[in-house]
Amino acid sequence: MNYDAEELLTQWGRWVWQGAGVPGYGISPLYALMRDNVEQITKNLPAAISDDEALMIDRAVATLWKRYPTTADCLRFYYCTGMTMQAVGNGLGLTRLKVREMIIAGNNYVQACLDMRMAA
Repeated sequence: MNYDAEELLTQWGRWVWQGAGVPGYGISPLYALMRDNVEQITKNLPAAISDDEALMIDRAVATLWKRYPTTADCLRFYYCTGMTMQAVGNGLGLTRLKVREMIIAGNNYVQACLDMRMAA
């Protein structure tokens, strides 16, 4: 199977907000327990990604965050919140062009992780 990092990151962003999984960073375990046990009215966007694929992307982004936290934050904000590059830059104190560079670098990192996984 040939994976496309851009498409998987987009679907991963929907998966995170769908409540299908709890991201491995940036969320309180107590909040996750409360969120999962209370009925919430949200529009469910069907994510075209399996939980295994989403966790694979989540792991790649978490690994990226260990070494390049700003790049991973750009990916998280851009794909999980649907913000524009300008809005992400305003939130992180970066220019739109710097955010664009970091998103491209993050996409390439995730694609490399996917390629290594497929080669193994």
